[in-house]
Amino acid sequence: MRRFGAQLSGLILLLNLLIACGTASETTQTTTSTNATSEQTANPNGVLRIGTGINLPVGLDVAQGSTGYNMVTYGAGETLMRFTADNQLKPWLAESVSALDATTWQIKLRQGVRFHDGSELKASDVVTSFNSSWQNLSAAKNFIPADSKTTVIDDYTLNLSTSQAEGSIPYSLANWNFVIHKPALNGVSVLTGMYQPISLEKDQELVLERFANYWDGQAGLQKIIVKKIPDANARSLALQSGDLDLLTNVAPDLASGLPADIELQSVAGTRMHYVMLDSANPPFDDRLVRQALTLAIDRQALLQATLDGQGAVATNLYPASVGIELVEAQIFDPAQAATLLDQAGWVVGSDGMRSKNGQPLAFTLHSYPGRAELTLMAIAIQAQLKDLGITVEVKEVTDIGEIVEKGNFNASMYSIGTSPDPQYTVGTTLIKGAAYNYTGYSNPAIESAFAELRAEQDHAKRIAIAKRIQTEVKNDPVNVYLASPPLITAYRKGSLSGYVPNPNDVYLITKELKLNQ
Repeated sequence: MRRFGAQLSGLILLLNLLIACGTASETTQTTTSTNATSEQTANPNGVLRIGTGINLPVGLDVAQGSTGYNMVTYGAGETLMRFTADNQLKPWLAESVSALDATTWQIKLRQGVRFHDGSELKASDVVTSFNSSWQNLSAAKNFIPADSKTTVIDDYTLNLSTSQAEGSIPYSLANWNFVIHKPALNGVSVLTGMYQPISLEKDQELVLERFANYWDGQAGLQKIIVKKIPDANARSLALQSGDLDLLTNVAPDLASGLPADIELQSVAGTRMHYVMLDSANPPFDDRLVRQALTLAIDRQALLQATLDGQGAVATNLYPASVGIELVEAQIFDPAQAATLLDQAGWVVGSDGMRSKNGQPLAFTLHSYPGRAELTLMAIAIQAQLKDLGITVEVKEVTDIGEIVEKGNFNASMYSIGTSPDPQYTVGTTLIKGAAYNYTGYSNPAIESAFAELRAEQDHAKRIAIAKRIQTEVKNDPVNVYLASPPLITAYRKGSLSGYVPNPNDVYLITKELKLNQ
């Protein structure tokens, strides 16, 4: 038995100057500053005010949309497994997860875990929670098949049996699509976390309060108020004035301008910024054009122009920070990019721009303000591709989900959190029907390799399969991978204690986090 325990206008000139200057030397590992030790006493009744530019949940039902992600982020939701700050997979609500054979996993639960309604977590609740996820969250099926069987052994033990071998079950149990919950009553899921959501004002504010009967002891804050403030400068000013206590996802250029009394915490993140291409429609229905785009972008210049040189360039679908062996695929090679476009019939005219059969090589690149650097990257990409004869219109929209979910785009900036599990990014972005595969892209070689990856339990063999998939991504790209940004948070020096940054941005709030008096 094996066990697994912006603003656009004011920055365009600067961007163009930085791009024209070329790339700087290889940079990019960010470091974690030491959490300042405060002599102040933690306030047991502290109210932590968080400012974010990222969308708040549309509701409080974790079986809808990405609400589960938000609930884990802010300390309300928990999964059976989780990733620690050093990217280790550990039990959370589970006590252990063990492989009985190739298709059967046994899950033993922690005893004494209470839901927010006061009832104790039992194996039957996990069965109900899984069924809710499978029925309502399409992405859940990409991690644990919906035809899996759950069998209650006793109050704290259940078996999970799959129709075929599934090697990544322990990893999948850490996925936010499987937040343990009781189905929502009046639109609110009953969860187990250290904080309990009590109100949500759409697109404005989420409020949570300490859950008194939390299984792992009293959480350090009385209340958490999460405010969505789309403008990054407004968030920064609110922190400096004392109207906010903590900023998340701080852009490096903004971080560098903060005063000395602001503490910054920066870690190499596991997030991936990339461009999604509509492979179903011109011009990106041509594989040669997609390949050309992957080679036409100077990613190091993007880092210099938009992330203050911080972060890491991406050459394939996995960030270097997750520890998966990489196959270098999407490198900067403008000469080869031009050759591929020539082969595809896109000819350079007297004006330096490319056309084919009288049609210009042009597309709209959508972006969104939630992650400010994405639009800045889009502007930089626009300038780089113009040198290759491609016309790009950058269009920023407030709700990128509305655009991509309807498939109403040529290309779009996007960003997802990734995982040390090699299956995760493939399963969410490249497989037909995956949560972030918005254009219906399907590659038989990737689909076949993904099936192998799902079945394999041996780590070394899983990495080998992941390398094969990366090679196929090089040959038939649908996404242009750009960079992994640093994960930067900011707060006033001495104001917090117990804060440990996690490269997986889903884990923001911990029990130990306290607000000092």
